[in-house]
Amino acid sequence: MIDSSRFLVSSSDYEAWLAVRAGGVTATAVSKAVTPDGFREVLAQIRNPTPIPDNDYMRFGREQEASLIEKLATQFELEPNDWLIAKDADELRWQMATPDGLSPGHDLIAEVKTTGRDWGEWRHVPGNYHRQVQWQLYVTGASACVFGWMLREKKNGEMVPGWPGPKFVVVERDDALIERLIEVAGNLYRELPLASS
Repeated sequence: MIDSSRFLVSSSDYEAWLAVRAGGVTATAVSKAVTPDGFREVLAQIRNPTPIPDNDYMRFGREQEASLIEKLATQFELEPNDWLIAKDADELRWQMATPDGLSPGHDLIAEVKTTGRDWGEWRHVPGNYHRQVQWQLYVTGASACVFGWMLREKKNGEMVPGWPGPKFVVVERDDALIERLIEVAGNLYRELPLASS
C-alpha cells in the first residue's frame, strides 16, 4: 500500500509535474542511463534541461492511454494513474515514477504504449521499457506490472489504433536488475543541482 503523502503531483498540473520531476530520478531517465551513451544523454539533459518537442506519435500515445488502461481493467483490477509517486523512505523521495495504472491495493501497476511494430512477435518487453517497468515496480513496491501495447496505423493521413485493444504481458519484479538500476540512479542523482545543495 502506498502512503498518500508519496503521491507528489498530478501530471494534470503539467508545469508543476515537470518541476517536481526535475528534482529526482524517474523511470524514463534511469531506463535510458543504463548504457554509457544513454547516461551521457541523460546527464546532458540534467545539466541543460530542454523540453522534448511534442510530436504526433507522442500525442497519439497520450490520447490512447486512458482507453488502453480501461480495456486492461476488464481483466485486471486497475485504475488510471497520472500521479508522480515517490519512494517510501524520506531520504529516497528523489526516486520517482508515474506508472500509467495502479490497482486499488497498489500491488499491481500498469504501463501502456502505442507502437509501430508488434512486440508480441518478440515475446518479451523491449529492453528500455523493461527497465522502465522495473524502476516503477521498485518505487511503488508493487509485485508485478501489466505491460500493454497497441499497434498504431496511418489511414487517410491520420494515426488510428491498429487493433481494438492492447496486447499485454505481466512483468514480474527482477531484483537483480533493480539493484543495477538503483546504482545507475544514484550516479544520476549525484549530478542533480539539488543533490549538492
